[in-house]
Amino acid sequence: MQVKPCYEELTAYRSGATLMPTVIIYIMISSIACVSYLFLGISVLVFGKNSAIHKSFVALCAILALWSIGSVGQELFQHNALASLFDKIYYTGSELFILAGIIFVMFLTGSWKSRVLVYIFLLVVSRMTIYQIANWGWNLLAKAYPTGFWFVSHQLFSVVEVLFMIVIVAIWGKKTTLYRERAQAKIVVFSTLGGTIIGVLVDFFSGAHGYNPISNTIPLLWVSAICFAIIRYGLLQFSPLCVNRNLIEHMDQAVFVIDVSWNITDLNSAALFLVEYQEAPNSPLPMKEVFLDSFSIIKKLQAVMNSGNTFYSQSDYILTLHKNSIQVVANYSIVNDSWGDMLGILAICYPQIDLRAFIDHYKLSERQTDILRHIISGRSQTQTAEALFISLPTVKTHTTSLYNRLGISSRSELYALLRGENLKTSDE
Repeated sequence: MQVKPCYEELTAYRSGATLMPTVIIYIMISSIACVSYLFLGISVLVFGKNSAIHKSFVALCAILALWSIGSVGQELFQHNALASLFDKIYYTGSELFILAGIIFVMFLTGSWKSRVLVYIFLLVVSRMTIYQIANWGWNLLAKAYPTGFWFVSHQLFSVVEVLFMIVIVAIWGKKTTLYRERAQAKIVVFSTLGGTIIGVLVDFFSGAHGYNPISNTIPLLWVSAICFAIIRYGLLQFSPLCVNRNLIEHMDQAVFVIDVSWNITDLNSAALFLVEYQEAPNSPLPMKEVFLDSFSIIKKLQAVMNSGNTFYSQSDYILTLHKNSIQVVANYSIVNDSWGDMLGILAICYPQIDLRAFIDHYKLSERQTDILRHIISGRSQTQTAEALFISLPTVKTHTTSLYNRLGISSRSELYALLRGENLKTSDE
């Protein structure tokens, strides 16, 4: 099959007065691709966690949509000067897609720690910068389509860069001991490799027949594979253990969500009050910063997991933001996936005190006792008001009364008092 001079043929083709059936099909496919990419990106943005992995994937979807917009514009505005603009948009999207894909897989696999991979990434950025200067400065990529130097070299570089992305994921899948991550790696590798081969062939085939490139639609296959990996294997999860926020928020006890790296990735309001944090940390919190004897806890939990059990309970000490220690009873529930790999741990904690003796010692009233119990459980004053069916000002009044009775002025002083520090003699 002989390839005709492409740019001249496309120019002649664009001078036609009506859209050919093939062009209409191209427009429909590119439009569907654009909407699909936007839908997936918005879905991940709305329902996913606010992590670097999610953000990079949303950026990837946005660039795929930009790439598709360039394709639609190539077809719709082929009869006027805007065709050149959409040519440039198309080739910008095609290269930024690869760049965003590399960023995504490096966040997914944690490859940013490798200095060699970072250098290769910077090399890719430099190469793309040169080609985008040629693209926006002189539209050389479009003029060289499909057999000229700039287009062919652009395709070859793109294939090599995609292979770089595939290698990163393949190494990650080979090193991991988790079944779900091995499965995710295979899905990403084979879908990316297959999509790249099909995309390159489609571009050259389209160009040989005098049509615009349409490889922007091929990532739909890749996106479908990613969707399957998200649904089936939990791809994109910042922490393998994702617990519904409403579920843990309505628990009276302090709940800490711990991932496989022994970092606290989530905690409810009761836990925040217990450790005296005003708001949840923006990044994972090392377990050792909260659980005083974390090293011993981890060893015991590993022993429990090796024995096949999923529950463990013991008395521990929690370290607050102000470096106070609170003795708690901690119940650790190990959460496994359907393949038996650990997803994470739920640590449910409550202060270990002799509450009855404390109440009798200070001769607390029934209402003061109610307020005390809710404070110990970690509830806020608003939550206490809802639980006791009284107004918030009434809760504040009773809390002040309780604190005055105990001779303290804050929740942290209450915890210190419950631990037996500076125990006061009550008034008769």
